[in-house]
Parts: sequence; C-alpha cells; structure tokens
Amino acid sequence: MTTAASRKDWLSNLRDPLHEFMETLKVPGHPGRFKPCPKGAVGAGTQASLGFSCFAHKIYYSLGLWERLSPREQTDWIEWIRSFQNPDGSPSNGQWSDAFIDPHLLAHVPNPPYLGIRLTLRRFLAGIQAPEPKRDAIRAETKQAIATLAQIGVNPHRPFSHFPLQEKKLQRQLQGFDWSEPWSAGARTALLAVFVQTQADLIDTHLREPLARVITRFLDHMVNPHNGTYYRGTTPPTRGQMINGAMKVLNAMDWLEQPIHHPERLIDTTLEQGPPPAGCHVVDWIYVLHRCGLQTQHRRKEIQDRCLELIDLIKTHQNQDHGFSYQPHIAQTIYYHATISRGLDEGDIHGTCLLVWALTMIAGILEWDIPGWKIIRP
Repeated sequence: MTTAASRKDWLSNLRDPLHEFMETLKVPGHPGRFKPCPKGAVGAGTQASLGFSCFAHKIYYSLGLWERLSPREQTDWIEWIRSFQNPDGSPSNGQWSDAFIDPHLLAHVPNPPYLGIRLTLRRFLAGIQAPEPKRDAIRAETKQAIATLAQIGVNPHRPFSHFPLQEKKLQRQLQGFDWSEPWSAGARTALLAVFVQTQADLIDTHLREPLARVITRFLDHMVNPHNGTYYRGTTPPTRGQMINGAMKVLNAMDWLEQPIHHPERLIDTTLEQGPPPAGCHVVDWIYVLHRCGLQTQHRRKEIQDRCLELIDLIKTHQNQDHGFSYQPHIAQTIYYHATISRGLDEGDIHGTCLLVWALTMIAGILEWDIPGWKIIRP
C-alpha cells in the first residue's frame, strides 16, 4: 500500500533524476536552448526554442536548480530568452515590434481555419475575435517569456506595449472574448493581466492601476455566484471548460494580486469530479484548489486526501528517462497547432514543466517542506 510517507519520499528524491532528464534535452553549445523531448522531435520541435526554453527555466526554478547555475550560465540563459524580442524576420508592420517571436515556430503554425460566412458574421456581430493561430501564438509566447523573466525579477529589453493602453479599449477587448468558452477567454484575460502588471509601469507609471481595475471589475461581473466559476450565458459550459477557465481567471487575479470571489463554492465545484489524466487538466485542477486554499480552510482535509491520490496519477506520466510526458507514455505532439514530436514513449519538456508545477503545489497543500522547491506564477 502506498503511504503518505512513501509519496513524500518520492517527491523529495525527484530533483536529481529530473535534472538528468533535462540534461538530455540541452542543445550543446547553445545556453538556454532545449529540445521538446529526447528522441522524437519533428517539424517545429527540431528548430523552435523560445517556448521550450521558458518551460525549462520554470522547471529549474521550481526544483531549486536555477540557483545551482553559475552567474554566467544564468546570464546567458536570460539573454537567450530576451533575444527573441523582435528578432530578425519578425513582422515588419510594427504590430509586433516588441513581441517575443520564434520564427521557427511560426513557420509551422497553420493559417486561420475557414469558419464559413454565417459563423464568421455571427462572431463579428457578437464582437468575438476570429481565431488567428499565428497571432495567438505570438501573444502567448510573449506572455510566456515575460512571465518567465518576471519570476526572477528581469524585464525585457523594451516594454511590450501591444495591448490596450486605454481603459475603454481594454474593456471592449475583454467583452470581445467568447465567455461561453471560458478556457480560451480566461487564458486571454490572464495574458492581459500579465502585460498590465509587468509592462504598464514600464510604459507609463500612471497606467497600471486603472487598467488593473478594469480587469478586476470586469471579472466581478463575470463570476457565477452559485459555483464560483467564470463564464457568460445561462447554460453552464462543459466541466472542463469551467475548471480550466477558472484556473486561467485565477491566474489573472494572482498577477493582479486580487482575492478570489467565491473560493468555497469554487472548491465545491472542483471537487465534484477529478481531472482527466492529460497534463493541463491535472495542473489546472490542482491550481484552482491551491489558490482557493490560500484564502480558506474549506474542505482542507479532503483536498489533501485527493492530492495524495493525484501523486499516484502523476507517477503514471513519468517515463524511464525520468521525465514526465503530457499524456501517459506519449510525449506531447502539438504545440500551438504546430507538430513538435512523434509522440514516443518518452518524457517531454511541456509535460515535465506542468507536472513539476503540479507537484510543487501539491507539496504546498500537504504542507511538505521540500528544500529548494518553489511554486511558480505562470
């Protein structure tokens, strides 16, 4: 029988095996550059680097490995991430002049799908932004890079300013997200929160507070008081959309240093059902409970018991190479619509990043003090 002590022992001894796994992903001669998986990289996975470097950095930071690097290694890694800000070959129309752009990823991201005239018109009349995979990838990777640097107190070379800097424009953009699908809408809101919290003061010291208020007041009206989740419409979205969407909104509120609206009700909603085994579902489920648990002791013992069980689920994602895979025994194959691997039975950098993050939060929920471990703010 697996005991709490044996699970804690497993967590306490993860650092060195995971460090060995990360060594297999390093690209020799390129500090800060990592492959997505040891053997099965294809397509964008053979050339893209920015996102994988950010994932690797979060793993090193979470496990206390960042402090083991020499000052030169740390500087080289930081400069590698910062070098992607408006690199050669980026769009020249000025729209993304200060964004973090990995041209090797964009080369493999498909063009927008054709939605049909009726759906396009319906989305336009509702004020919902049309999907643009390349645009979305640029925004997401820019947020990823800025958040990674902010974790260690580093700014980009130049402030990123391509987000609404006027309160009315920010309000319109928030309203334009499709809140019947809160996973996506919440992710875009978190992205704006990171930009407002980390970049606004670098642009103008009078910007951050009024823009942050716009987001927090908008979320005040978006929360469902009965279940604590965030969506629009009388019909609740699917369970995955509700929990994963709540995770994204709580991430935005974390960056803005705002309390959760109804933590007890959100805990009740989350505990109704466990997460599917995919890496993102597991970490989102745990994140919601972790963040709510910072405000309330509601159902604390039950949350701890469920987290103990989740350690066993996370173990099923660990491979013989010691890394974690996004799906059990299947390395992540798609990253922002681009193919990155063949999906072999091996660990991958994204799955490892997510599940290491999940384990650091579980350790916090269980009040296990594991030396060197830290919880990131994504």
